[in-house]
Amino acid sequence: MSNDLLDLLSRDDVPESPRSLPKQIHQRLNPRLLGFHLAEFAVLAVPFAFFHFLKAMAGAFTFTLTGHFRQEGEDHAE
Repeated sequence: MSNDLLDLLSRDDVPESPRSLPKQIHQRLNPRLLGFHLAEFAVLAVPFAFFHFLKAMAGAFTFTLTGHFRQEGEDHAE
C-alpha cells in the first residue's frame, strides 16, 4: 500500500456535482465578492491613491515656491 497522499486520493470515487451547483455558488458568492472588492477598494486603494496624489501636489507646491525640484535619493543634509 502506497503512503503517497495523491495516490490514495486518486483511488477515491468522486460523485457527480449537481447541475444547479454553479447557479447556487454564484448566488451565494457574488454579493460577498462584490462587498469584499468594494471594501478593499475603499480601505486600500483609495488611501493609497490619495497619499500619492498629496505627495505629487506637495512636490508641485514646493517646486512653485522654491524653483527647485527634489530628486529621489538626493542628499538634502547640505
